Amino acid sequence: MGTLIYYISGSIWGLFTGFVFSTVGAAGGILASFGFITVLHIHAANSVKVMSQILVIVSPVVALPLYLRQDRVKQIRSVLYSLGFIIAAGAIFGALSGSWFSKSYLFELKSFKYLFGYLTFLVVALMVYNILKQRKKKPEQSKKEGGADTAPAGENGKTNIPSIVKFSVKKIDFRCVNRDYSVQPVVLFTAGFFIAVISSIFGVGGGFLIVPFLTDVIGLPVFLAAGISILVVLISSLTSVSNYIRMGVPVIVPVLAATLAGVIIGSIAGPKISRHLNEKMLKYVLMVLLVFVGIFYVFKP
Repeated sequence: MGTLIYYISGSIWGLFTGFVFSTVGAAGGILASFGFITVLHIHAANSVKVMSQILVIVSPVVALPLYLRQDRVKQIRSVLYSLGFIIAAGAIFGALSGSWFSKSYLFELKSFKYLFGYLTFLVVALMVYNILKQRKKKPEQSKKEGGADTAPAGENGKTNIPSIVKFSVKKIDFRCVNRDYSVQPVVLFTAGFFIAVISSIFGVGGGFLIVPFLTDVIGLPVFLAAGISILVVLISSLTSVSNYIRMGVPVIVPVLAATLAGVIIGSIAGPKISRHLNEKMLKYVLMVLLVFVGIFYVFKP
């Protein structure tokens, strides 16, 4: 009876994790790790990392085909793939390096929990920053809509078609949403590397770092950054998980299966249920939960 309740608890927490990740779009890996450590009492830090990343993979596997079928996304596929695969190339090397380092030097649960707590504080800080940025954008958008400061149209009044204008080792010039962009491939590759190092060390997806980098540093529109993030997280997480398993990190299959079932159900139900919920309130609740996790792990690792 106790064993049955244990696995049911895993499924319920997985359902909650999948629901949050599919509605808020953040902190899936953090909630998964917290569930394995604190709810299910798994004391092998390396197993927690690889199992959490396996759960993280579920969301992009489901989301990527749906994302690519959107009409507006079909027009930006060339840009998405060109930038996404360069970042993913760096992420592959980062995932291999991070998983090796973490498996070799961060295998004690106490040390892992302590650093993991600070990671949750970073995620909360980025969420707060994003909320403040959106509030600041609203008045600016209202001014644009009321004035003539709109994006320039192409020939014959038609909008410019998103495309790669120039592709070289030194620079990529591309057009998207009536704006011209220029970015260095080495910057994308390096960012992918370091983000994947952090993600694989802690067993998380890394979308919370990829999206701010693409929107705030590169200046990409959010919907393009989201697609690139999904692609990179999928490739990076698959690489990290494969390397952890190759290095002999054990996966507790019954626990993973129970939690995975919950995540799948939560990911499917999340978008349907979220229509009837306040999205801002969900984010605030998640931030409070993450602060609690951070305090709990930093001050009581």
